Amino acid sequence: MKKKRRSREFKNNSQVIDIEVARQSRKRKREETADKKYKVRKSKSVITERQAGKKARRRMVYFVVFLFIIGLITVSAFQIISLKLTEARTMKEQQDLLTQKARLERDYSQVNSPEYIEQQARQQLRMIRPGEILYVLPEKETVSTGGGIVPN
Repeated sequence: MKKKRRSREFKNNSQVIDIEVARQSRKRKREETADKKYKVRKSKSVITERQAGKKARRRMVYFVVFLFIIGLITVSAFQIISLKLTEARTMKEQQDLLTQKARLERDYSQVNSPEYIEQQARQQLRMIRPGEILYVLPEKETVSTGGGIVPN
């Protein structure tokens, strides 16, 4: 035995229901209840202590995350700048070394030439050719007296 679950209103009523009218009335009721809920939420300006605490904690978390991100950006920027400065110094040092290498290679290519050997013998060993006279002049020295430096 099945029991039919119908309201008494429909059980005793045998009238014909227009489906479109019923749909429109239900739609209107839904819109009215939605408007009421929306108005209540919008007009509700009282904030409880719990809600204020949640809001404060949320703001604090956002602030900490923001500071952390700013810190990461700052550290990264500092590292990038220091690396760029190091790169510039290294490039300058490399250029200086390349210049020195070129000069040394040029000197090395001249080492075995007779002119270079003669020049070094005259300058460093003070050698002369037969028939030449070597004049050696004293180098300038400074002697300190009580008042200042006086050349000798």
